[in-house]
Amino acid sequence: MTFARSRFGLLLAPALLAGAAGAAVTVDAYEVYTELTVSLAKPAAFTCEPGGEPHTLVLTVAAEVPAAVAPAGRIAAVRVAPGKGATTFILTTAADAGPFRAYARKSPPAVVVDVFRRLDMKPPEVPSPFMTRFRGRKILLVDDDDGPGNGNKYSVDVDDRYRAAVTKLRVPFDVKVVRTGQNGPPASALAPYPVVIWFNGLDARPVVISAADEAAIRQYVADGGRLLLVSQNYLSDASRGQTPLARETLGIKSFKSDTQQSVVVPGAAAGLEEDRYDLGTDSAVIGNWGDGFKPPADAGVLFTGADDEWCYGMVRAAGAGRVAFYSFAVENVGYVGKMAYILAAALDALAAE
Repeated sequence: MTFARSRFGLLLAPALLAGAAGAAVTVDAYEVYTELTVSLAKPAAFTCEPGGEPHTLVLTVAAEVPAAVAPAGRIAAVRVAPGKGATTFILTTAADAGPFRAYARKSPPAVVVDVFRRLDMKPPEVPSPFMTRFRGRKILLVDDDDGPGNGNKYSVDVDDRYRAAVTKLRVPFDVKVVRTGQNGPPASALAPYPVVIWFNGLDARPVVISAADEAAIRQYVADGGRLLLVSQNYLSDASRGQTPLARETLGIKSFKSDTQQSVVVPGAAAGLEEDRYDLGTDSAVIGNWGDGFKPPADAGVLFTGADDEWCYGMVRAAGAGRVAFYSFAVENVGYVGKMAYILAAALDALAAE
């Protein structure tokens, strides 16, 4: 038997087995605090159920496994009861933990038990520069993710995550849905809004941002608008980095396609204390295919890759307005509160003079 201690990021845990109640629950913000791994010689069946006391879990593995174990992290104690053809582990956790999740790994064969603790997190405060400039005014979300809500049954909807994140920021908003294969709102439809968040999700078609969309965005920003474009496929699959929006408005001259960077860290322009944002959580919905890029000299860096030298978020002045760009899938951060922090960093930067 081996133990591995791990600190994962925040996540939406879709089904956790509550040790005390024994029922699957959906939660907002849990953190994997300890990981217990039972290593096996070959794949084996297992069962898990709540123990007779709070914060306990009974894990029964239908295989012969070592009997000697030791506590790890938030696991306060482990008792082992070997039986004929099976071994039972009774896990007891600390008071601030108790939800469990157990699952099998095939290679190498193992049964893994994640111990969660609930996080006491308040929704992020709306950034003061944004509120100072635009308090009470609606922003616009352009739902251009090409999911079922847009008419494409083969893709993925992520707009619910953006709605939830902006709602957490207590910012009023409207939504305009871009139907599959069609252009987004023209500049005249964007103009009434002081800030626009335009997101693409998994959409990787050659027209992920059409020529008409680019013209609308460029005109809106040139006239004084503030726009955040969230598109992990824009540079590589749509513009190839050669369109006026990419080269002139964003000022990006070079990039690397599909780096699959799964962790981003805030840059100086983000104003965030948290130092890592994990995009590889269990609730990641669309995969990480972001493009790393070199920002122009006059841009503020919002996010960089944790494991490479590329930029994944920037903001700069353009015409009378400002434009921000995230080339990673913000929705993959998992917990909606973390997503709100990332969006808030861009809103704050866009509100600057």
